[in-house]
Order: sequence, then structure tokens, then C-alpha cells
Amino acid sequence: MMCQLCSREASVHLSETVDGTRRELHLCGPCARKAGLTPPDPPPNAALEAVVDHLIVQHVGELVGELARASCPLCGLKFMDFRTGGRLGCPNDYEAFSQGLSPLLRTAHGATRHVGKAPRKRTPPGRSPRLRLRARLREAIAREDYELAATLRDQLRQEDADR
Repeated sequence: MMCQLCSREASVHLSETVDGTRRELHLCGPCARKAGLTPPDPPPNAALEAVVDHLIVQHVGELVGELARASCPLCGLKFMDFRTGGRLGCPNDYEAFSQGLSPLLRTAHGATRHVGKAPRKRTPPGRSPRLRLRARLREAIAREDYELAATLRDQLRQEDADR
């Protein structure tokens, strides 16, 4: 559409119906300003993640904004990845995301304390060599160090085969 006043490309489009007659007006930005109309603001030039974080904090609260940026120090899983995927990465995630998980567990199970069976052999979350290997693998991939990543992947596969 072209501006009806100056023949530039129109960015403001108005239409009204009066007594069954439809009237349309197409103006460019400068002509719309002269007529007392304001054209729409262009969208902000920001990264999508920053916009989403801002919207979360604005509409839900600061705690959720902190949780959105939180990640597990052992496995590297981000809380928002858990929310979208529905799976935790390691046992340490229960502690790392306790502020966000406690309400979910209370709603789903009616309690936040585990009273069922536990595995016989327990390795503290920070001492598990497999979790450390997985964390190192994620870091190597993030740094694009694919040779180290392949070595770590092979070590993880070897551990699986030994089990």
C-alpha cells in the first residue's frame, strides 16, 4: 500500500465504518505524525533470551527470574531446560533447584520428603565420577573442543559397557 498523501510506502492503516460506508486511510510514518497519528514503535532490538527473562520477571516475579537463570553446578542443567523437558540431569538438581522444585513436588505428591525405597549403594552427588565426566563433556562441547568431547564420550560408553 502507498501513502495517500505522498506516495511513499504506508505503515499506518486506519479503517472505519460509518452508516454502512467503509472508509480507509493509508499513511506513511511522517504523514501520520503530521496528521496527529503516531505510527507503531518498532520492536526492540534485543536477544530473545533477554526478552523472555524480562517478561518472566515482570509477570511472575523476581524469584522465577532467578530460577530461570539458575543451573546445576554438577551437570550444567538449567532450570528452564528442566521446565521445558520435564527431566532432571542429576541428583544434585533437587538441591540446586529446591526453590522451584519444592512447590511442584508438594503439588504433585502432597509432600516434599521422600519416604520410599533408596538404592543400596549411594555416592554423594558431588563425588560421582560419571556426573563429573558428563559435566566435563558438556563443557567440552560448549567450548567446541570435539577431540576431548569424543574422548569423554568414549569413557562414558566404556563405563556403561563395564556395568
